[in-house]
Amino acid sequence: MNWDNGQWDSGTWDQPSDYFSPQTKSNNRTKMRRQTYYPSRIGDQVNWLDNYAVKLPIHGAALGVVAGDITASVNDAKYGNYVLGTWLAAVRNFSPSTTDAVDDVLAGSGSGPMVLPTFTAPALPAGVTAAIPGVLTRIFALIAKMKLSAGYTEAIGTDLGIVGSAETEKALPKFSAELIQGGGCQCVKLSFYKYNHMGVYIEGRRGTGAWEFLAIDTESPYMDERPLLAAGTPEVREYRMRFWDKGTPNGDWTDVVKVTVSP
Repeated sequence: MNWDNGQWDSGTWDQPSDYFSPQTKSNNRTKMRRQTYYPSRIGDQVNWLDNYAVKLPIHGAALGVVAGDITASVNDAKYGNYVLGTWLAAVRNFSPSTTDAVDDVLAGSGSGPMVLPTFTAPALPAGVTAAIPGVLTRIFALIAKMKLSAGYTEAIGTDLGIVGSAETEKALPKFSAELIQGGGCQCVKLSFYKYNHMGVYIEGRRGTGAWEFLAIDTESPYMDERPLLAAGTPEVREYRMRFWDKGTPNGDWTDVVKVTVSP
């Protein structure tokens, strides 16, 4: 169902969804990381979910998604589409009647007892079932896996609507090096951004030595806590990274970052 026309392309439907905004009071919802390909306007979110539900059965198998997972993810998208579109519209149309009812109860007139309005949710579309909480969390997780498939191409990503405006700029990991005072000498804290990849492949070099493998890390930061090559003597350490996915380092190396480690 496409909402990008008529009354749905104005008013509250042009407003950004508040789901990704910081909450002012505590609740038990887990905030998900915002994806660059997912729209901010509610009306556009409905259209995005609609497109995803249509295109996933076309591309899913080529990206390694089994039939059962395709069916489940399509239902998640259609249920999210229903909640953000049909159901939310009905709730907002019903809301003014509740305000009127409160006013009538408190300050209205008449001789008969009040009959309070009752909200009846619109029926689910044919073939769609109510999903357990977390439809977007599951969809985003499946998208992350599909992007790591050998069959994934930018053309498929564009057709699915899962290529963000900033994704093409992330050809390399991003990282910084910070000196931290350790027990025997300074340590180096490497804070990195892996974007949508599984992890980073880290190499280091000391003095005039060769590059050596340090770690494969899937969670930032990485701590280089090696002792100095010569006790009591400062040394220059160099670092570089590349992406790591499915057991294989890939992509180009980052620029080299240098730090001097002291006793």
